[in-house]
Amino acid sequence: MVNKLAFRNAKRSMKDYLIYLITMAAVAALMFAFNSLIFSEDIQSMCTEAMVLGAMLGMITFFIVLIVAWLINYMAGFMLEKRSREFATYLLIGLKKKELSRLYMKENILVGTVALMAGMAVGLLLQQVIMTVFYSVFNETYQLNVQISGWCLLMTVGCYYACYILALWRNKKIFKKMTIAQFIVMDKKNDEIRFGRERLRQWLFILALAYIIFVYVMMFVGCSIWAALLLIAGFIVAVYAMFSGFSAFIVCRVQKRGRWMYRKNRIFLFRQLASKVRTMGFTMGTLTLLLICTLLGSAFAFMFARYQDQAIESSMPFDILIHSPEAGDDFAEEIQVIKSGTDINTQRIYQIYENGSQVMNMYFGTHVTTSMEKHVDAAGNFVPGREYYTWDTYMKLSDYNALRQMTGCAPITLPGHTYALQTKPRIARDFGEDVYNVRLDVDGEMLSLDCVYTDAFSQNGINGADYLIIVPDELCENMTAYYSAYAADIEGEGTGELKNALDEVHRHKHGVLTYDEFEEQYEAGNVTDDEWKDDLLEASGTDEMIVIIADIFVRDVDGSDMRFVVTSITFPLEYIALIFIFVAMTILAVQQLSDSGKYKFRYDVLRKLGVSKKEVDKIIFRQLGMYYLVPALAAVAISSVIAVYAGDQFVKFTGADGSGLFYFVIALLIGAGIYGIYFAAAYIGFRRNINE
Repeated sequence: MVNKLAFRNAKRSMKDYLIYLITMAAVAALMFAFNSLIFSEDIQSMCTEAMVLGAMLGMITFFIVLIVAWLINYMAGFMLEKRSREFATYLLIGLKKKELSRLYMKENILVGTVALMAGMAVGLLLQQVIMTVFYSVFNETYQLNVQISGWCLLMTVGCYYACYILALWRNKKIFKKMTIAQFIVMDKKNDEIRFGRERLRQWLFILALAYIIFVYVMMFVGCSIWAALLLIAGFIVAVYAMFSGFSAFIVCRVQKRGRWMYRKNRIFLFRQLASKVRTMGFTMGTLTLLLICTLLGSAFAFMFARYQDQAIESSMPFDILIHSPEAGDDFAEEIQVIKSGTDINTQRIYQIYENGSQVMNMYFGTHVTTSMEKHVDAAGNFVPGREYYTWDTYMKLSDYNALRQMTGCAPITLPGHTYALQTKPRIARDFGEDVYNVRLDVDGEMLSLDCVYTDAFSQNGINGADYLIIVPDELCENMTAYYSAYAADIEGEGTGELKNALDEVHRHKHGVLTYDEFEEQYEAGNVTDDEWKDDLLEASGTDEMIVIIADIFVRDVDGSDMRFVVTSITFPLEYIALIFIFVAMTILAVQQLSDSGKYKFRYDVLRKLGVSKKEVDKIIFRQLGMYYLVPALAAVAISSVIAVYAGDQFVKFTGADGSGLFYFVIALLIGAGIYGIYFAAAYIGFRRNINE
């Protein structure tokens, strides 16, 4: 009998809370589709960095389980409140509290199971979409192939039901404590606005806003990591306090009932809003935080996604690029390895020179705004650090033009007594015209800057660190060769085997252990962690985001690794953003649809007072609009400052196209689209329930 009752009630709940059912199906679909990325053998074979994506998705899944569990717990409590009199009746006819608790748990599990089955079916389709997008990132074609991994199914089902177990455990305790009388009055507890020190509580709104502004100021000024953690904790509390104070503000406005409040239908709308915000202050705060995370997650995902190709092209414009700390290196061993695996179309061995000058180093060290090191000591001397070489770095004009031709750029010429500067776009934007005032003394000849070039040139240590000074060949004759470099254009694509072979030969030539050799020596106790060398570069420039620093670049291999790392950031961010906005929108929609029965009487009264059906529809639209806009506007206002600032910093440090505002607007438009779909569904359902 209890099972039959549970089935009937579950069927009714699926009809009454269809939006919740659809959201849980969407959650299951997203879980399955993204989990399939972790266990896909094709993805694991594509790149050595596949474990990064798995780790990121695993970490994100933990937070998703908590948020979805909160949604289920909220909905279970909400439905319990709405059906409290029904449960009181069950107790009156002799059903025990333990049996009632099991009945309600079975109902929720049945609803969840139906959503899971529907979600898994949709997830198979979504899996193909996500895999197609994933492959397109790597410029590869994905052949439709339904992949159902046992581990993927186990993880999806396990995480999904873990959400229900975490959520429904609390409801089990509620049934134990509740009495019949409490069940009877339970659905009325939020009907009235409870006044209590409302005028005093209004100041919470102002204080919360003041604290949020203070957090913004500290974000611009900067602070320690521990101070930042405390600020974030206070920020979360401030969001909840803001809604508590806002509800008090609305209540006081309703109490005053000035002439403005009596115009049109404002007193009716603000009375409804005051009631909702007052009784749902904590929920509104939580929804606002979810929407903030959604907007920030989407904005950051778009930042990285848009920049990844630009970062790869900037770091790796050559098929193969090798650095050697030895001047005059002929790269014979490396060339032999390359020829054993593929044909070389074009190659160039060249030197980077120095003449004991630090003029350009000093200029870069004091003018590059993204520099993280101090490059001038108390005596005014240049300090190279890890970002810049000890001396200014020069390149012959002939070598520069040969390399430009390899990347598809036109050669350049230099008028007499001039030099050219090759640097990164973001740095050139910082300098402006001021850099043209830098004059260089080269072999007794004063040179003026002719032009600044910002073409992709791999300037993270190999072709200079952030810059190269290009001078006529004859001026380098009396300079000292600083280090050597080799660039090649090869036939076909570079492979991981070629990269590993080059790395092994290159390291052995310079007396450095490979990673596998170092691990073996480390386990034997012959070396320590401090003795490991990632590279042989003296400097690596000022890039801080999405950068690969190495002696050897094989574009096809390193580009794929970089894309994978970036994708391991963008996909999880979009994943959690979608889940968060679905959760927030579901709660908003279900709240309004469930309350439509209560509002039906109030709108009937309006009709009897002479309000037309068209005007009633307008009031419904405004009521829902106000209710939806409260957390949305708060989230947009709060997240916009963070997203724009972070985006501008991202552009500043990476040289990416666009601005922080550009990325935030894209995230906002997508979020608004999903928001609009849920709002339309709630409006149509609410209006239908009112008019029935």
